[in-house]
Amino acid sequence: MKSSRPVTCIVLRWLAFPMLCLRLSAATISLQAVADSSLYENKPDFNLGGATLVAGTNQQVSRSRALFRFDLTTVPADAVVTGVEVQLYCTRQPDPDQHGGPVPSDFSLHRLFVNWGEGVGSGNTGSVAMAGDATWNERHYLGTSWGAPGGLIGTDYADNPSATTSVGNVGLYAWGSSTELIGDVNAWLAAPSSNFGFILVNQSEGTPGSARRFASREQPGGLTPAPQLIITYSTIPEPSFSALIMLGLILASFRRCRAGGSNC
Repeated sequence: MKSSRPVTCIVLRWLAFPMLCLRLSAATISLQAVADSSLYENKPDFNLGGATLVAGTNQQVSRSRALFRFDLTTVPADAVVTGVEVQLYCTRQPDPDQHGGPVPSDFSLHRLFVNWGEGVGSGNTGSVAMAGDATWNERHYLGTSWGAPGGLIGTDYADNPSATTSVGNVGLYAWGSSTELIGDVNAWLAAPSSNFGFILVNQSEGTPGSARRFASREQPGGLTPAPQLIITYSTIPEPSFSALIMLGLILASFRRCRAGGSNC
């Protein structure tokens, strides 16, 4: 009589295959900035950690740059990051009746290489910094200077932008997913101590009217969203207890097949 063991082994293989090839589970997490501030050239020793964010060049030809950082500790350790987006809400543009009015321009996110102090300075141009606060001249007031006032490209922050988008009128803007943004997040997940966030730099800093105000985590509040980091990732789900039992039984059956001389 012909043995049924080869047929049994084939069936067991087909049962085991989907259990060994567990599907990735996709998820998205939205993180609000845990620290943000701005650097204002016209007030080089002032801090804006409690004010709205500002970046670009105003109508008085004074530059500014924004800083913000996100806490990634809630991202699962086994996450495979597939997408990263940064969202900022523009709350204000230059007065259209002064000095030629607002100018739409590109704003770039650069990964920061150095630490900085958020501070609590308030008002349109901030207030006198306290020790440790970020200012135009120093990343820690009365302590540590930037590589150059306002931050030095290649030293304080990355040469190449991680993402760039054009900003015009008031509203929500997104810096869409890029290989560089995904790389930034992966680097911070691998080495959390290197997470100093981003600096937002206007690509037309020589152009008056390119400055924009953005909502911070403190201002203006209400329904206006603070800076957001949106991460899309996948994880391999843990197999259930019953699945593990079934897999064990299948592996045991494989052994019996081989012991019986089946080519399974």
